[in-house]
Amino acid sequence: MSWYHPPILISLAATLGGCAEELGPEAPDVILISLDSVRADTLTFLNPASTPNLAKLAERGTVFTQAISGTSWTLPSHLQMFTGLPPALHGVQEDDLRLDPVLPTLPKLLSGDGYQSAGFFTCWYLAGEYGFEDGFDRYLNSMKGGADLDRALAEAMESNASMEQRRRDFRRWKTTDQYINSPVVVANAAKALNEVDDEEPLLLFAHFFDPHFDYIPPAPFGTRFDPDYQGEITGVNYWENERIFDASKSPPRQISDRDLEHIRALYEGEVAWTDAAIGELLATLEERGRLDNTLIIVTADHGEEFFEHGDRGHRRTLYDEVLRVPLLIVPPQASSLSVAPLYSGQVSLSDLLPTVLDYAGTESASAPYGRSLRPAIEGEGLEERPLISSLVVPVMDKRRGTGRGLYESLRLPSEKLIRFWVQFEGDAQPSMQSYEYFDLVADPGELNPVRTLNDKRVRRAWAKLEQAMNEIRVQYLSTPRTPADRLVTEVHAIAGDDLAHLGYASAGEEATKDPSNRLGFAPLPPATITPNKTSK
Repeated sequence: MSWYHPPILISLAATLGGCAEELGPEAPDVILISLDSVRADTLTFLNPASTPNLAKLAERGTVFTQAISGTSWTLPSHLQMFTGLPPALHGVQEDDLRLDPVLPTLPKLLSGDGYQSAGFFTCWYLAGEYGFEDGFDRYLNSMKGGADLDRALAEAMESNASMEQRRRDFRRWKTTDQYINSPVVVANAAKALNEVDDEEPLLLFAHFFDPHFDYIPPAPFGTRFDPDYQGEITGVNYWENERIFDASKSPPRQISDRDLEHIRALYEGEVAWTDAAIGELLATLEERGRLDNTLIIVTADHGEEFFEHGDRGHRRTLYDEVLRVPLLIVPPQASSLSVAPLYSGQVSLSDLLPTVLDYAGTESASAPYGRSLRPAIEGEGLEERPLISSLVVPVMDKRRGTGRGLYESLRLPSEKLIRFWVQFEGDAQPSMQSYEYFDLVADPGELNPVRTLNDKRVRRAWAKLEQAMNEIRVQYLSTPRTPADRLVTEVHAIAGDDLAHLGYASAGEEATKDPSNRLGFAPLPPATITPNKTSK
């Protein structure tokens, strides 16, 4: 038996053409809640002292303890949720690219089957311009000043002025507390619920950005998890604070263990505050009768590093602290007689879309890549399969100049292989710079890499990665694509000041016209192995 299910190719004609199907009265509402930058070990859904509302909700659903993101930052991971495709397949791995409009998304699929929909986002990497709004009846910027910010962004994108002038014009609308926005999400969702048809099934997407740094939870959450702290470190200006991290020093980490413990407590406070906001949202949904026949999914886009591998934040590596995410799925109450409280097998963010389609009973399209998690929710096992994650990063070399690096990883519950490719400006082809293998059973912290192909485990993992990547290549080549130069967007360049404050190094860079030759835009050709070669 194959150890990997081949992807099911998308029927674009069935997805994007034809009339909407008539859904029966039992079609469930779908609530998808995404928390930004939340680690699986911080949000377990099992700790009422930390997240009481989600812990209560988890009593009705299944907690997936080994859910894996396809990358370690916001834009591509949310597109993975919306398309069911890993970033290596949907191709949006840099700030200046939008989703190919020929690819079906969750709101498109459900709208074609009679669903009404509303979405609420709280970070520029979920702006509608990236492709998220397609298929939504309402898709609202829920940052403070959201309507003005959206209007300013639209004006800047339509302007013929220089990019610097457009940035300056856009900056005038920035507010200091722009990203403290969970109450705005709840308020916008409540208003939208007053406007939807109670007789029609609903897709509601809510993105909560507050767990992302800066870590400044309001009272009482700011002191709840570290009440005895007497130090001076705060979560304000976390990314720029050289008392935490100073790249000019070796090692760059400057923060003490005790101060880092306090930062982690502030982070947990942000998650707890967001839990309180989600509790308000759930109460509003319950008041409107939208919680009984409802599929609820709560997850995160990626995790967060707190110096496990020498750095902080995310979008730098593919280690487990940034790839493992919380995942809770609560099925409609009438959908099954029993629900498994925990599932420890490895699952993917790509599995969310097929799970929704399964419960919704839609026949408009097959699941693009992942698989429905309904069997696991109902107490059955799922065949173990490898997962591919990827990440594009900028690289700099004193001799060769600037370029791009591509991390790609294969993960199974017991092992992991990470490869790193580099392509400098002017290079015809990328070259492999390094690789590292981890035994996740003996080394769950990924601290003892194996860097030689003389090890049989490394060669086996390499072959598994290539087999999984080959299936991605086949699906990529079989799917119609929009010309690459039509997929470029300037959102990140215009909002660059905001995004740079959030740790995104490439924010503010101007878009290039043709991304087709970049690392990460399309799957790389197969990589053969050379025994006796040791990774750098």
